[in-house]
Amino acid sequence: MRNFSISADGHKRIGYFCLSLLLFILSSVPAKSQTHGTIKGIIIDAETGEPLPAATIVVEGLPDGELSDIDGNFIFGKLPQGTYNISTTYVSYKPLTREGVIVRSNDTTRIEIALVPQDISLEEVKIVAKANRETENALLLEQRKSVAVTQTVGARELSRKGIGDAEAAVAKISGISKQDGVKNVFVRGLGDRYNGSLLNGLPVPSEDPEYKNIALDFFGTDIIKNIGVNKVFSGRNGGDVGGAIIDISSKELFDDYAFSIGISEGINTNASRTTFLRPSGSDYFGFTNSGRPSPGKFDFTNKLDPTILKTPINQSFGLSGGKRFELGERPMSFFVAATHSTKYSSTEEIVRNMNTAGMIYQDQTGRRYSEKTNQLLLANLNCDFGRAGVVAYNFMMLHANNQYIGEYSGKHTEKHQDGDADMGFLRRQQANDNLLLTNQILSKWTLANNVTLNADISFNTIKGLEPDRRENYLSKKSDGTYGLTGSNRQKRFFSELRENDLNGKVALGYKLKDAYNSGNSGISLGYSGRITDNNFDAQEYNFSAIPGAIPFDHLELDKLYNASNYEDGLFAMTEGEHNRYNVTKNIHSVFAEGTYQLAPAITGNIGFRVDYVDMLVSFDVPGWSDKGNGIKKPYSLPSLNFRYDLNTNNVLRLGASKTYTLPQSKEISPFQYVNIGFASEGNPHLRPSDNYNIDLKWDNYLSPSELLSATVFYKRIIDPIGRVDKGNSAGLLTYDNISKFANVAGVELELRKNIFSTKGNSGFNTKRLSFGLNASFIYTDLILNLTNTPERHSGLEGASPFIGNADLTYAYSTEKTSLTTAMVFNYFSDRIYTNGTLGFKDIIETGVPTLDFISTLKFARKINLKLKATNLLNPAFRLTRQSSLTEEKIVLNQYRKGMDLSLGVSFEL
Repeated sequence: MRNFSISADGHKRIGYFCLSLLLFILSSVPAKSQTHGTIKGIIIDAETGEPLPAATIVVEGLPDGELSDIDGNFIFGKLPQGTYNISTTYVSYKPLTREGVIVRSNDTTRIEIALVPQDISLEEVKIVAKANRETENALLLEQRKSVAVTQTVGARELSRKGIGDAEAAVAKISGISKQDGVKNVFVRGLGDRYNGSLLNGLPVPSEDPEYKNIALDFFGTDIIKNIGVNKVFSGRNGGDVGGAIIDISSKELFDDYAFSIGISEGINTNASRTTFLRPSGSDYFGFTNSGRPSPGKFDFTNKLDPTILKTPINQSFGLSGGKRFELGERPMSFFVAATHSTKYSSTEEIVRNMNTAGMIYQDQTGRRYSEKTNQLLLANLNCDFGRAGVVAYNFMMLHANNQYIGEYSGKHTEKHQDGDADMGFLRRQQANDNLLLTNQILSKWTLANNVTLNADISFNTIKGLEPDRRENYLSKKSDGTYGLTGSNRQKRFFSELRENDLNGKVALGYKLKDAYNSGNSGISLGYSGRITDNNFDAQEYNFSAIPGAIPFDHLELDKLYNASNYEDGLFAMTEGEHNRYNVTKNIHSVFAEGTYQLAPAITGNIGFRVDYVDMLVSFDVPGWSDKGNGIKKPYSLPSLNFRYDLNTNNVLRLGASKTYTLPQSKEISPFQYVNIGFASEGNPHLRPSDNYNIDLKWDNYLSPSELLSATVFYKRIIDPIGRVDKGNSAGLLTYDNISKFANVAGVELELRKNIFSTKGNSGFNTKRLSFGLNASFIYTDLILNLTNTPERHSGLEGASPFIGNADLTYAYSTEKTSLTTAMVFNYFSDRIYTNGTLGFKDIIETGVPTLDFISTLKFARKINLKLKATNLLNPAFRLTRQSSLTEEKIVLNQYRKGMDLSLGVSFEL
């Protein structure tokens, strides 16, 4: 695999590139000439009076149209005085042309356009401008017309609720929850290994060797168009999924040009009250010194002693812009977005561990200082070939650094065996520095009147580093002094993951005529392939303990462990063996899918997919190596979806499918990863799971912006995979097929409702109070079937029996200003963190409520002020386990994250 890195000069080139793009965008903004009058208007539903966002408005004689905003408003400024005809279209509404609108010099003409709903197919609507798939109404309309069950959250809803990233957005959807301390989300009780993540419809890998899916919190709302969550599967979906496919659509240009810039600063209430410690070795942008020492030399580039940060201020910067232009007679557009953010947090923690008899062998308290820094650069280029087709190129660079220092004091019978009463001190410094580069080419071609071809390809490269993890243990002596702990307790660790990921997909579609001329019927045939190569290498350096008492209150380890003392023989260094694994995964698939209008109110979709999986795992870790382990297996995956329109506003959907779940690279490779409380190790004997899924959903579309829905679902998982105890003194966790099968069933409820909505006589002064609620009740059951473990009923890790989300939003707008204020609440009930085996009870994560407040003020139609206060309740995050011999609940881990307060300002053209 090719070795690549970004030097300091490379960082500068990236910065110059972004600056050049910004200057080009600014120079491309057209100068505004002196004109005479303005048309301002609002688009509403004629029956309900609700505003219609993303409606298309065209003024006769002007080359370009406009789209109404989230409140239905639009504006055409600087028009020569005269009389104009204005045409308005909106999907599923009758087109309307307002004739004879008079514009006078130095005056504003205000109009209200009321559109009448009608039942029409998509083919009957002529879209004059590109639909903006960021608005809640537009996405709800798409959800309304789809055959399969899907849920989509758009950029406008994210902004309204103050949601900062894709992970937080997805966690607000019914049946989905987040487990603190674990990347990514749980869907209907199914975690990372059961889900799939896409970027613009193509798979995107994880940047982290610990996970299958990319962390969604990298994707800020500044670069998201919308996020789709598909919990029901069809033939065109990838087969390695059991929970949901999460598809992130990146932003692209909708208007002729765009430019925005924003900045935000804030604090974490815990971090702001502490003397904040951070590891040495990383720069402002989070790029770390990752060089390993020369063989036999102590020439580490990073210090052992941490640096002190006096003002841990959370910061974020964003810059985006684009322009539409013509190359010859070919319309083209580009859009660029760049973001940078740094976030600090600090937590006081309790860390404990126990054996099966209930004896606590680890009992420590301490503080963790965490810092997250990331940058994202996104570029989109669209080329329109007219009726022939469209080609788009997307580029993404994502850099993320997550680093922390943890200091813990107390009892640990394994780590402080040479201490008085097993007491001691631990300092752990860790950084994860990851870089993902993505290149995508997406195309759609019209080969004939009824024939289309979609051809997409992407290539992703990943470099994931854990450079120079530093661990130092001190043991407390009987006289109260501290000394360095022996037995390889002074160590530094380096690891590197490199991955290449190639994806391709080709689909040929043919429109069928049905008896009802619905425009919904058609068939598609296609192929998709994914070829990945994942290489991991890790090495540990151990140091002997330097004898003598250590001044614990003023700990300066660099004065002890340095090149001079090493050359003088005051301590010895041992270079550990390399831990390596390689996972190659080739999945080749063919699929066929057909959709047909069976009756005026019934649409059916049937699909069939065949995946051939060739997964090869080789590893070389101390005491164990294997070069031929893997999975080779074909999968036949049928799917069936029905949609039944009970009436204009009520729809029933039924979906059934079979899928599978492959083990993750870390789960099937026996590399041991050590953390503060627990350590984990893969299991090369894991088998993939088979998943059988069925969903029934009822939607009642109360209005273009209101919805009431209910879903019941059931899943049968054969050979489910779970995280379990290995039952040793190191607190080692591993992965296993924990049961012959697992049952997952549940009910999901959702309501979006406007409590009141009023507008002034001019149609511009609007007031709206809206309410959103979703709740999920999930039941999971399995019988543990593991060696040396008595059979008993348990559940799946991460499955909360109850999940609830609610938001209350007040919006007020005038011609020039708008104010939106929201309260957002989330709660999940107690759930399994790890399945207990070998006499252990399950580790339980206790339920947590969260409450956020967001307020956004927009004035002069260009400037936004945003105030956010998140985690207002500041609940305790807690892991507990019941003793196997008593009824006592032992707290294994506990901390509070603190509140995050921020104020931001942005400017748009």
